[in-house]
Amino acid sequence: MLNGGLGKVNLAYWAACVGIAAAVDLYGISRKSSPGYTPGDLGFDPLGVMPKDEAGMKNMQLAEIKNGRLAMIAITAFAVQEAVSTQGIVDETPLFFFPIAQTLHQYANTGYIQ
Repeated sequence: MLNGGLGKVNLAYWAACVGIAAAVDLYGISRKSSPGYTPGDLGFDPLGVMPKDEAGMKNMQLAEIKNGRLAMIAITAFAVQEAVSTQGIVDETPLFFFPIAQTLHQYANTGYIQ
């Protein structure tokens, strides 16, 4: 991320990402005037995992906030790790990005696993 990898991504992809994000944001803004509006709730629950009772909904909202914050901390830690080591995160932690069999085979051939 910080070592030049983002510059290799096609500009059309970035434009599409920004366009989709803007469309979702505009949809969320348009829902502000609806009754029972909760910030961040776009009314999209295709799997029906949101509980129907008030206590369950509050618990799910809290879980979503905590998971989102944990994800932000993790991506910041990945960026710091890349900046410090000057090596891509995919190369440093292949266990997260490649099939486990491929990673273990690679480690076995380099002497990490006997």
